[in-house]
Amino acid sequence: MQRRAIILALAGLGAPLALLVTMLPITWGYGGYLQGLNGRLGFVDPNGPAFRAGLRRDERSIPSRGAEAVVEDSGNVGTVAHITVLDASGHSHVVSFAFVPFSGTLAVQEQIQKLLSALTALGAFIVAILVVLRARDKEAGEHAATVLLLAGLRSFCGGAALVCGNAWLATLFYWIAPLFFSSAIVWAALRFLAVYPPNPSRLRSLLGKGAVFALAWAIVQSIGYAYDLWNGTFLNWIEGNQATAIGIILLVALVVAIVDATVSARGAYATPMRWLGGMWLIATILSIVATSPTLSGHNGDLLNAVVVFCLAFGVAYPVLRHRLVDLNILVSRATVFGLASAIIVGLFVVAEWIIGRIFEQSMGFSSQRQGFAAEALTLLVVLILGVSARSIHGFVEDRMTKTFFRKRMRGLSEIERVAREADAATDARAIIAVAVTTVQRCLEPLGTALYLRQGDVYERVDAAGSFAFPARYGFNEEPALRLRRWQEPFELNDESEDHHHVLFVPMTLRGDVLGFLCCGPKPDRTAYLGDEIAALSLLAHHVGIASALLERKQLIASVALAPT
Repeated sequence: MQRRAIILALAGLGAPLALLVTMLPITWGYGGYLQGLNGRLGFVDPNGPAFRAGLRRDERSIPSRGAEAVVEDSGNVGTVAHITVLDASGHSHVVSFAFVPFSGTLAVQEQIQKLLSALTALGAFIVAILVVLRARDKEAGEHAATVLLLAGLRSFCGGAALVCGNAWLATLFYWIAPLFFSSAIVWAALRFLAVYPPNPSRLRSLLGKGAVFALAWAIVQSIGYAYDLWNGTFLNWIEGNQATAIGIILLVALVVAIVDATVSARGAYATPMRWLGGMWLIATILSIVATSPTLSGHNGDLLNAVVVFCLAFGVAYPVLRHRLVDLNILVSRATVFGLASAIIVGLFVVAEWIIGRIFEQSMGFSSQRQGFAAEALTLLVVLILGVSARSIHGFVEDRMTKTFFRKRMRGLSEIERVAREADAATDARAIIAVAVTTVQRCLEPLGTALYLRQGDVYERVDAAGSFAFPARYGFNEEPALRLRRWQEPFELNDESEDHHHVLFVPMTLRGDVLGFLCCGPKPDRTAYLGDEIAALSLLAHHVGIASALLERKQLIASVALAPT
């Protein structure tokens, strides 16, 4: 409960801050240099102010220390850096230059990086909240939400460093915090893979227990970098051989866990794990590439944002789409309707703007020149679009519905088809078997069963799937009483942690409940939707009538053939 509260608090606070970052201007100043190991300049941008002032790559320098180092590393536009350079004879001279705004291609890159980082963080925070609130498997859900939260914080730092107006905060966001969150993500990912998919191997369980070393390394690495920065040994800690070796070991452990989880995933977990494993392997490879010398300075910023995107949405897709959380809260008919409405509004705005530009550029119509004529033509175009809005909306919604719910709609159509074909059956047991098999194949619940009344009990006559249905229901047990009294479908939601939704659909004939169709829980433990219940009710109604008529015919035939 404490972890859940922390995730909700941090994600709830981070979401509006990430949105704020998207709207703030970049204040980070660009010096165009980076000090590396042993006081040597590891990077000098030929187009930056440091190069124009005379600094060159591989020159030896005396790094600044303490507060001066912080300001010169992450100063705002206008910050003046004073770099002490040593020549071959050991004599020193000071090179001074002012930080400038990003310009050219690099400016565009940093704007994209700021937006991508902030939006990725915003999405990760929102999904983390949804997962921690709606996860069916609470343990796996909390671990998944932790990965999302840390990935969101890592991405948020990349955008916040560019817009904050304080050098100390910029240093924290751009250098120190990402070191911590990068290793902490490995810790959370190993913990998550130790419980998802279920029944982990010994290797994954062992890696999950050993993940605490990744968290400890995250703390040590951050403190070590801050210590080096304050004492002027800039980047010695994070570029040392020991630090590199530990980082490689952590990445190898994560790759092993990903591969093991992907290979061992079975059944409903195979597809989501392939997505998660593939995205996380891409993120791991890109994170290694981002540390190469050619991507030093700000050249690798955008790549780091893509890494976080892969991490966050690699876990978001399987968590939201498969088995952990109810997808209907995100992709439902209401969501499709809302998206369709947003698309229509966007089309109206774009169409009005384009037509306005055409009138102005080609025909000379504008509010400044023709006044009423231009306004009248614009109003006419809007009225035409408004009249056609309903048909446009219907078309867009139909396309989107078929895109999101294609498999589900095809399954419901097949159930309805079998229901209407039931009156052509010649054997009651055969049509019952077809009905049970169709429901199991189209809706994919954990189990499907059909019960018929035999005297004072309802006997199970056919079943499919792995769910443990009882062999019979007593005439006066709760489901039977409720079916006979109300004669309408209902769900029983048990009180277990999994919250199994079991659906009972009556088979009635002239007010008499002949039996009922019982559908077990869905794999994602969500409730049955209205159109699903309607299709199952149609199937149960037609199969009930068909089986009753066929049994009556068989009874009449047996009486007619009986010896007198």
